[in-house]
Amino acid sequence: MYYHYVVLKKNKDFLAVLTNQNTQWELGHYYDQGYAFFMEVQAFNATSAIKIAQQNEDSEIVKLQSELNHLRQEYQKLINENYNLKNKDIFGYSFGSNNLNPLEILGFAIHPTQDELKKRYRQLAQKIHPDKGGNDFLMKLIKNAFEQLNNSRVL
Repeated sequence: MYYHYVVLKKNKDFLAVLTNQNTQWELGHYYDQGYAFFMEVQAFNATSAIKIAQQNEDSEIVKLQSELNHLRQEYQKLINENYNLKNKDIFGYSFGSNNLNPLEILGFAIHPTQDELKKRYRQLAQKIHPDKGGNDFLMKLIKNAFEQLNNSRVL
């Protein structure tokens, strides 16, 4: 009886993974370890799947498929990094849905000390508080920025 395997390769090492409902999760685990998709094989066991893959290693089609899958993995990593860079600043603060940096909201170019942060928050709160004729939305924005910076462990 033949089984369906996905063969992965890392440098000169081959690894055969029997396909099942958890295959995608397992493959992600191996991709994180540096393995790349090499080919799909029908074989009696993992050893014979690896031997088939090794025999086909010089095939131009297999080389191109392997390279294409490796490029897809790299592309996905870049997409994830790009997403993280868009949504966080150098201090690791998430900008949230409004894409506003809490440092910029409170008027800081660099990370403030605890005292500077409290002082700036009080100044802005006195000017913008709704009870003093200010704007509720702006007050919430300032309060959220203050809490985000105040709760960070970088201070």
